[in-house]
Amino acid sequence: MNIQIAELSAERLPETAELLTDVFLNLEPMTAALHLSRDFYASYVRAVCDHCFEDHLAVTAIDADTGQVVGVAIGLDDGKYRQTLHVIPPEYRAAMEQMNDFFEELDKPLARIPGKWTYVFYLAVAPTYWRAGISMSMLEHMESLLRDKHYEYLVSETTNPKSEGAFRKQGYTEINRRNFADNPGPFSALPGACTLFVKKLA
Repeated sequence: MNIQIAELSAERLPETAELLTDVFLNLEPMTAALHLSRDFYASYVRAVCDHCFEDHLAVTAIDADTGQVVGVAIGLDDGKYRQTLHVIPPEYRAAMEQMNDFFEELDKPLARIPGKWTYVFYLAVAPTYWRAGISMSMLEHMESLLRDKHYEYLVSETTNPKSEGAFRKQGYTEINRRNFADNPGPFSALPGACTLFVKKLA
């Protein structure tokens, strides 16, 4: 397996958005719990990818043998995230607001973090490439990219044990946690918890 990690390029935007749509719509528990249509989620993900490309805060993993994008890590500042909300049609706004409310409560400790920081907004690897160290390779590349841009911290909200383990291995520190069962709404039936991690880059 010959995996190359590189900054997201313009020609890879459609393929990257397609990978994220497939992985998150089907495998990420909070997204799946909202029962969003594929067409809507694809347009939303593409809006996120476009913003990340503009800011050069995203990296991809490419299988050099097939030429396919098999992983992506996307950084997104809070202000740019809010700009992506314009693509949400009225019938999905209530669902997305429930997700936003959940994360606003989880993210309260971030108000105490000094300096410049951003989120790992998406971290995804195609299922057939799991357990090959691709997530950690992308995180390392992204951290280096952000250091060059004078970011001091990288933050992640993990929603499943697999991604949580990847961030712990990469040296991220847990600063908050919310059990899904303790919260009303569409996520209350989900097992486990959502964990807020932070890593000092400088």
